[in-house]
Amino acid sequence: MIHLDLDAFFISAERIIKPYLRNIPAAVGGRGDPFIFDPSKQNKLDTTHTNRGAFVPSIFYDAKTSFEEYFVEGQKIRGIIVTASYEARKYGVKTGMTIKEALQICPHLQVVPPNHLYYHHLSTKLKRFLQKEIPAVEQFSIDEFFGDLRGWIEDGEVEEFLRNLQHKIMQKFQLPISIGAAKSKWIAKLATSYAKPKGIKVVRDIPAFIHNIPIEEFPGIGRGYLKRLKRYGINTLGETKDAKEIFYSWKKPGITLYKRIWGMDNEGIASQTPRKSIGISRTIDPISDRIEIKRRIVILARHLAQSVTKLSLHPACIYFGIKYESGFKAKAHKRIDRVFSEKLLIDTALALFSECDMAPTSSIMRIALSCSCFANRRIYNMIHLQRDYKLSRLSRLNSHLREKFGNDAVLWGVEFIGGKAAKEKQIS
Repeated sequence: MIHLDLDAFFISAERIIKPYLRNIPAAVGGRGDPFIFDPSKQNKLDTTHTNRGAFVPSIFYDAKTSFEEYFVEGQKIRGIIVTASYEARKYGVKTGMTIKEALQICPHLQVVPPNHLYYHHLSTKLKRFLQKEIPAVEQFSIDEFFGDLRGWIEDGEVEEFLRNLQHKIMQKFQLPISIGAAKSKWIAKLATSYAKPKGIKVVRDIPAFIHNIPIEEFPGIGRGYLKRLKRYGINTLGETKDAKEIFYSWKKPGITLYKRIWGMDNEGIASQTPRKSIGISRTIDPISDRIEIKRRIVILARHLAQSVTKLSLHPACIYFGIKYESGFKAKAHKRIDRVFSEKLLIDTALALFSECDMAPTSSIMRIALSCSCFANRRIYNMIHLQRDYKLSRLSRLNSHLREKFGNDAVLWGVEFIGGKAAKEKQIS
């Protein structure tokens, strides 16, 4: 098994079209995307659903703009570092750091807005190339891939094959990439982190390789498992060897994790994984005006409905969540036995907001909405069936119009209620 991970992908991609960013501290920044709520900028919104992963939105602002237009709001610099070049990392610039902080520790850092559609296109081209070079390929995220070389390349020839592959990718795409290889899929992924940047790591002896690696470095050991293992005095992957009973007491998730750590998982390549959920969320400046919050919920629901309709998904669960300025979070969900439509999603989202808004006078700084529990066939509520089918057809027509003329081609009237008008009107 091999794991391929593009090095600092977003900034590496930017360097292809912006040569002045090469060999200097540079980064791609991002924002919580307040543009989605601004009618004057909605025509610059774009969508894609071909890739997933951290910092990879499906609905995003087309940021072919300047630093000032994208990141500067009044006298404030907004946004975070999404990807930093290795030159920038030497100064302490890290993913997730605010752009303001990054510029303080590295004043000559060049930060550019993201161009997500461009990154998606590059990722898709690379996947097609890999599918010609490797018998089985799994796209794990926008910048990560798994490959299966069994029966294709002899064990003794793996490193030479990977070096040739790495060279081809650099020549064809101008993208630096690191590659890890091992008998196990997840050990190969772990190996890649020790190959970066632009390196290759082939693991032949798994126990020797993982012996002194801190447990938090293994993919799949999150905060929950980390706390549990630390309580048992387990700090390295090698120390998990004698903790088999502990892992197995955690049932299937624990058993799976133990087998992955020790390369016994026998997991193959998943050429296409089913989508489990799709959602949209935005962090905003704290707002206490509930009419404005509802307006923004309608906008988020409209964009999410566009994605669900475009992908021909049939959700049975809708989840809604908010985060208050105080940090307190509230959430609610509902199972639906109705034919999906944009109107249904909006109505459900507004109802869930009313249900989980535990502090109606407090300011809200994050809104999240998602759909899940997808299936091809369902038994629908007969009482609403005829009307739901009509609304579903209307959603598909709206989707076609937005595909052709842009996401803001068809809007709901409540989306125009803002500012002073929001205080005078109610959303039904």
